[in-house]
Amino acid sequence: MPAPDAKAWTLKVALSQRPWSFVASICMAATFVCNGLTPVVVGHAVDEAIAALSLARLGFWLIVLAGLYLVAVGVSWVARSMLIRSQQLVSHDLRTMVTDRIQDPRGFAGRERTAGGLLSIASSDTTRVGEIVMMTVMPVAEAASITYGAIMMFTINPWLSLATLVGGPLLVVVALRVGRPLQRRSVARQQAIAQTAATATDVVQGLRILKGLGAIVTVRGRYDEVSGTAYARTIEANAAEARLNGVTEAAGALFVAGLGIAAGVLALNGVVTIGQLITVVGLTQFLITPMTMFGRNLASRWASAEASGQRIREVLGAGFERGSEADAVRTAAFVDALPTGLTVVRGIDHALVSRLESLPRHRVIVAPHASDLFDGNVADNVHPDRMIAERALYVASCDDIPEGPDKRVGEGGRMLSGGQRQRVALARAVAFDPEVLVLQDPTTAVDSVTEQKIADRVAKHRADKITLVFSEAPAWNAVAANHLHAEDLLAAAAELGGERAA
Repeated sequence: MPAPDAKAWTLKVALSQRPWSFVASICMAATFVCNGLTPVVVGHAVDEAIAALSLARLGFWLIVLAGLYLVAVGVSWVARSMLIRSQQLVSHDLRTMVTDRIQDPRGFAGRERTAGGLLSIASSDTTRVGEIVMMTVMPVAEAASITYGAIMMFTINPWLSLATLVGGPLLVVVALRVGRPLQRRSVARQQAIAQTAATATDVVQGLRILKGLGAIVTVRGRYDEVSGTAYARTIEANAAEARLNGVTEAAGALFVAGLGIAAGVLALNGVVTIGQLITVVGLTQFLITPMTMFGRNLASRWASAEASGQRIREVLGAGFERGSEADAVRTAAFVDALPTGLTVVRGIDHALVSRLESLPRHRVIVAPHASDLFDGNVADNVHPDRMIAERALYVASCDDIPEGPDKRVGEGGRMLSGGQRQRVALARAVAFDPEVLVLQDPTTAVDSVTEQKIADRVAKHRADKITLVFSEAPAWNAVAANHLHAEDLLAAAAELGGERAA
């Protein structure tokens, strides 16, 4: 994927799946040409078989037509498979990049970004930009179709070929001019819909607080406002799109009618045969779709992708609230100052935890008190390597979970008890095996016997690594190799932050 500040970012994203998107372009062009060959084959069959009453030639052209159909089906399947694959891969890559940026512990500098707004960018905008791959496939096929049509017309009559070559670009120009309002209105519609989705997400996220404040009526009014704006913008954009479709369809129909009339006049004057007339009529019906869709796609899809791409680039290129990552030397100095083994930190200081979270993730992992689990079995939630997962589950004392590592946890861990969820989350942190592991009250949902067992196993498993435990539980204090006060550790972290800022 190109960098957020790269020139022609949308175009580079559209071309990022080469050569597979190129394969899709070639196969789609072949599909269109195969469809365009059908009236040519029918025209030859009329002149050589039906007009001459030759059953043998009729059978030959039927075999050719069947073979053409099979080739068209085959290349169409390949083209659409490659196209869908490329679109999904682009969307996936963009979603991963946006999600990684959202989850970066250094946060965003400057403007506030709501959860709903970020969700809209990570979902609908990335999908819309992924669809831009189609612009590297369909226009190629449509241009190939128009070129093929002109060549076939030339074999019948040069003037018909010239009309095709002139009419195609004219239809594109008409579509681009009529589509200008759609470009503006589709951007406004997209922004309004994204704002509505963002507001809905934020309301759901803070529903309990809003009820407690008695602000439901106020929030409902705010949502009605943004929803009404989205509705109005959608109507405007749909009207512009309907106008674009109507004008391009009408212009295409006039073009087809003109070619058909011209071919009819040539047939009456004996310049073209009946079979050639049938071929011309079939080709004009075939050409109307690529001619109208070529300009229509340029007028609508590209503008929509550009708008979504701009929102994605704003997130990916946003500055960090906490500045750049700490210098490697200063970070190393801070980490080296921490004692090896299990250290209990007395007093939970959220500012300290926030500073620890800002350190490079490849060195420091802060396991939150409440962790999320995903649908699947226990082992999959801990580590992809089964042996590592089972070892970490033993350290976290998950031996008593029914069905063991193969136990399904359900979305959010709903099929496990509170203590089981907490231990599986602890096992996941242990399995990552970071240089510095920070645990926040990791055993509040388990009984005292199990808590003591977990503390013993974690202390032994990480005896040669740095483990900071924010807990007042006696079990952790009993096995701790060191004890620190949160204020002392915060002072060291603040010193690192001051040097970094300087």
